[in-house]
Amino acid sequence: MKILIVTGKLAEETIKRLVIGLEQDVDVLALPVTVASFITAKYAANQLQKHNLSGYDMLIMPGSTSGDLSIIEETIGIPVYRGPVHAADLPLVLSENIQLSKTQPANELIKTKLEEKALATIAEAEEKWRDVLSEHGDLLIGDLPVSQGLPMRVMGEIVNAPTLNLNDISQRALYFESQGANIIDIGMLAGNPKPELVPKIINTLRETVDLPLSIDTLNVNEIKASIDAGIDMILSLDFGNMDSITSLVSDEAIVVLPTNMSKGILPKKAEERVNRLSEAVTKLQETGIQKIIGDLVVEPLLTPGSLEGIKAYQLFNQSYPNIPLLFGVGNAVELIDADSPGVHAAMIALAREAGSCILHVPEYSDKAKGSVFEAVNASRMMFLAEKRGTVLKDLGLDLLLLKEKRWKELDYDVSEEENAQILQGVGETEYHPDKTGWFKIQIDRYAEEIVATFYPLGSNEPDTIIRGKDSRSIYQTIIREKLISNYDHAAYLGKELEKAAMALKLGRSYVQDSPLF
Repeated sequence: MKILIVTGKLAEETIKRLVIGLEQDVDVLALPVTVASFITAKYAANQLQKHNLSGYDMLIMPGSTSGDLSIIEETIGIPVYRGPVHAADLPLVLSENIQLSKTQPANELIKTKLEEKALATIAEAEEKWRDVLSEHGDLLIGDLPVSQGLPMRVMGEIVNAPTLNLNDISQRALYFESQGANIIDIGMLAGNPKPELVPKIINTLRETVDLPLSIDTLNVNEIKASIDAGIDMILSLDFGNMDSITSLVSDEAIVVLPTNMSKGILPKKAEERVNRLSEAVTKLQETGIQKIIGDLVVEPLLTPGSLEGIKAYQLFNQSYPNIPLLFGVGNAVELIDADSPGVHAAMIALAREAGSCILHVPEYSDKAKGSVFEAVNASRMMFLAEKRGTVLKDLGLDLLLLKEKRWKELDYDVSEEENAQILQGVGETEYHPDKTGWFKIQIDRYAEEIVATFYPLGSNEPDTIIRGKDSRSIYQTIIREKLISNYDHAAYLGKELEKAAMALKLGRSYVQDSPLF
């Protein structure tokens, strides 16, 4: 197939470099316009009829081309489609053999196709979970299958649950469910047992979400109360409490540690942890307990260090491949001042390499907000990469929240022939209040909306509140309602509204008139 890609003069050389080496026979034609986004369908039709295009099977216009492409197709007699908005996406679009559209830019199609393909692969595995479990010999937590042949399951921990009212506990569970959590974990208070609250918390969660429930405690009385209330998973038993609990266990899944926390004992070396956990597992199996999950304990990075714990996971998994492993990623994410998406991606990849099936995610500190979503996405990425036998890129899912896979900006260039007025920014100028009034801009995190409150000039009482999911919907409303009257104010609002939109998307705090980064 011979393809002609149409663009503007500024992007011509860039596109020629990008299409080198592609399987298709591709030519590039630059119309006499500087920037491709200025091309309209009508203009392109007029220009293209000047060229002999009889040898081409398909013509690809810039994704930003305005107007109905059918006018081009009728003029030149060749199928015409929209390419990507950004030239950098062309190699991926062409190599994936995407069915291009006349209306939708190809970059949207490729993203949608890759994501749909990824989610379909995951859905198929989830639908066939019985086959997966029969092959790997793993277990059910409630109705949730857990296996190395499925994506790692993510536990969202409601930290310090006894200190919260039941409504807050319910809302926290709903939030974790919306983020993709597979299990809701009830985090109790170390050293301050509250067994009397356990039944109320479990009953509230049962009424709120249809997910398996776990309790995070070593206290015997709290564990007993949770068993009586129908808990699905106990986190955790160790040599300090198992003798008091094992006779009470029926169908609950049990997470077991290589520790005796009542005496402050945690083996330091990986081999010691494996030996102690092996001993604990054998002891539980002798009592008839079947649903056993190992936790070798992941400590904070560097100090005291995570390497021994990760090594212990790998060694244990090699000896006990049919015992599912729980990996507590929180110690790494919560105790490092680094953005959580990258830490999650790296730590969860190591967790999966070491044989883990379940991820424990507390999402406790401010900097770790969004951790459940990130862990779910990372888990899916690991599953897809393993399934396809590929590295962790171009999977259809990613954790790129700030950085770009492909640079989309073209080099800025002003030719000598251009006769343009070029002005240099000179910074702050004298401030003149808008005669209409002023705005206070905030973010409503629960509604996930930007809120612009309008105050008439000279008044401290709000007159109008404008809400929206993006900056454009708000500033267009402001213009339509004539709540702004000068250019300075319009430029300022555009800057602040888009900054608020970025803060909303990235999960950063927004303060009007303060830098986002």
